[in-house]
Amino acid sequence: MSAIQKIRPDLKGPKFRAKRDQILDAAVATFRKKGYAGTSIEDISRQLHLTKGSLYYYFHDKEDILFACHERSLDHLLSIAREVRRTHPDPEPALRELIGKHARIMVEEFRGTALALEVGALTGPRLKRVVRRRDEYEGTLRTLIEEGVRSGAFCTVNPKLAAFAVLGAFEALGIGAGA
Repeated sequence: MSAIQKIRPDLKGPKFRAKRDQILDAAVATFRKKGYAGTSIEDISRQLHLTKGSLYYYFHDKEDILFACHERSLDHLLSIAREVRRTHPDPEPALRELIGKHARIMVEEFRGTALALEVGALTGPRLKRVVRRRDEYEGTLRTLIEEGVRSGAFCTVNPKLAAFAVLGAFEALGIGAGA
């Protein structure tokens, strides 16, 4: 048990996680309305009728909240990518399902915001982790396209450009380009 867990034993408990999720939902809604730079900790706490200090029990700062939003979305995206790869051996239905589930996560998790554009607000190890995980997801998408081209299911395309086109379509629709 870490020193922090000795002080705050509920750190990993269901109530703690549920409250963190509520805060993340409120943060995403506020980021959507005001943008990351225009949002304050007070704005997020006001959404939940909490004090600013209450948020600091769950997160260190606003960047920590943004990072957690990206982590949660990437967790879901990478999980569905693994599931789709496991359940669909053929690239065409796999790609169709992955794109559909990706859109659903972006709408449900990020509430239709292009929060992915706020990645630049992250710094240091947080930024590196989000970029690495986002690239991992993009790699799965690219691999599906490569397999589809090789099998003849898709026309001959540059898989990297095609993957960027798919992700760019989400951005153009205003629903984010993949966390």
